[in-house]
Amino acid sequence: MSGRRLKVGVLVDLERRASAGGHVKCWERFARAAVSRDDLDLTVHVQNAIEVVEPLSDHVRFVSHRPVFSTERLSWIVGNIPDHTDLSPWHPAIARALPGYDVVHTTDAFFAMAGTALRVCRQKGIPLVNSVHTDTPGYTRLYTRRTVERLFGHGFLSRLLLDRFKVDQRQEAGMLAKLRKHQSAALFSLDSDAKALEEMKRCLGAGRVGRLRRGIDKEFFNPKHRDRAWLKSRFGISETSVAVLFVGRVNAGKNVLPAAQAVADMVAKGHDVHFLAAGEGEEIPVIRQMLGARACLPGNVPSTDMGRLYASCDAFIFPSMLEVLANVVMEALASGLPVLVNEGSGLEPYFEPNISGLVVPDHGWGPALERLLMAPDRRRSLGLAARQHSERAHPSWGDVLAQDIMPFWRKAARWE
Repeated sequence: MSGRRLKVGVLVDLERRASAGGHVKCWERFARAAVSRDDLDLTVHVQNAIEVVEPLSDHVRFVSHRPVFSTERLSWIVGNIPDHTDLSPWHPAIARALPGYDVVHTTDAFFAMAGTALRVCRQKGIPLVNSVHTDTPGYTRLYTRRTVERLFGHGFLSRLLLDRFKVDQRQEAGMLAKLRKHQSAALFSLDSDAKALEEMKRCLGAGRVGRLRRGIDKEFFNPKHRDRAWLKSRFGISETSVAVLFVGRVNAGKNVLPAAQAVADMVAKGHDVHFLAAGEGEEIPVIRQMLGARACLPGNVPSTDMGRLYASCDAFIFPSMLEVLANVVMEALASGLPVLVNEGSGLEPYFEPNISGLVVPDHGWGPALERLLMAPDRRRSLGLAARQHSERAHPSWGDVLAQDIMPFWRKAARWE
């Protein structure tokens, strides 16, 4: 097959925009890494209100498609959803695009693009590869519970549906079953979570399962970009205050309120600390009420400023329990920040607990944060170890594309 590029179509059934989450950003970075390859022709299909082709090079491009039935139409029932997707069982434009690929790669198992790919690949004999980037079953449980409580309050009917009939857990189980069915149909399935990988090996066989890491740009995310004068000018945080950073959706899915409450408790004890949450979400007013002037809530920060933002803060706090692998944790480590994550979050393997960061038990955020506030030398040593760990253990996006993804695409296409 020398001389011809492997043609791969990747399906990301989410809107591509500046405020998109890690799932979309992950494939933006893989696409940029693909530009330098001479053996790959890559098309990443995404969702958008406007249909457009955006070339990154002559062999890498993004193609945007209008959703057939967007979850945005259901906002009046389920409330705010951070990333809208397409609930239609069939997407005609995707169906027309797929027959031209050597390999089709789905990045979920639940929505219009993935469902369409499954049918077309079966009919046309196109090899299918899948990867997991978001804990969609976990989010389904969370948003089902929130929808029930939003519609019926916290009284008898909600308790009947949630406690007795366990509708949220049933919905989660249904999504897990759908994921397993999709993975069974794929030639290869990739994931980042160690527990999920073991279960996939048990169900699918070890030869059909691969680990998908996340990459990091260690030049962009680097302690050398630390600039407290800029942080003061841009966000109003004094150079003597401890800046605790959170990056991501400011909502229930990221479980951000325990972190904000921990900072509020430290402020009440007289500590000079600020909470900087870079992101949008419905819990911003709650955090503002908690912390007042000690909360810095700028919304989404331009991507060009993120390297300097990380490096200029003093600690990174990330209480989410619904992560496959959080890009933001990798970015914080590379920037030389000690990271604090929730016990049982699954993020523990990506740093060295008690050396480059802390694993915090439920209800332990206040004490963990206070220990860091009272020990600046400890913060600095954790941050130094975080950067060293990133340099030693975390690959570039090009490395991940070459080592974790390309071998499976080539095997699927029988190029090896």
